Amino acid sequence: MSQYPRDEFDKVPETSTRQGVHRERLIPARSNGVGLIITVGVLALLVGLAAYFVLPRLGIGDDSSASPAVSESSTPAPEAETEQSPSPSASPTPSETPAPTPEPTPEAVEADRTQPVVVLNASGVSGLGAGISARIGADGWTTAQVANWAGAPLQTSIIFYNGEAQRANAEELSALLGIPTITESPEFAQVTVVAGPGFQ
Repeated sequence: MSQYPRDEFDKVPETSTRQGVHRERLIPARSNGVGLIITVGVLALLVGLAAYFVLPRLGIGDDSSASPAVSESSTPAPEAETEQSPSPSASPTPSETPAPTPEPTPEAVEADRTQPVVVLNASGVSGLGAGISARIGADGWTTAQVANWAGAPLQTSIIFYNGEAQRANAEELSALLGIPTITESPEFAQVTVVAGPGFQ
């Protein structure tokens, strides 16, 4: 109650919802519920996303997937037993494995030092061919011919061989002379060592 005397403006009850235009509206307007529905929808969406992305990383809810993993781990055990049971029968398989082992033996043919070797000098250094002939002769090789290279200029040293029968000899001479390049060529009847520039 006011301490001032009542006048004509006080005829409106004090508890009335009517207000003057100059006053703020004290009672909020009734909402139609759209804001509440939007808020609930957004919250539900956030909870769903959290359940989809976060919970699997935390390992929550993996009990159902863990049981198949256990069943899978139990399933390979019989497979392992099946693999172990054929292992006694696999013993014939190793007996078949030695069969391929003789195959490398024919490939590892020893060099035949009785086959003569041709030595050609393509380096331009005088006397190099004779030096190579003496070097391979000290290792038991026979030199058929020492001459100068008459072909196109070479950039490096090379050993030519003709056919698989001469390949072992070419590889042996390659290791002895330090010439890594060996080439099969039908133009050479014998293993031919061509000393190119920079040969030492």
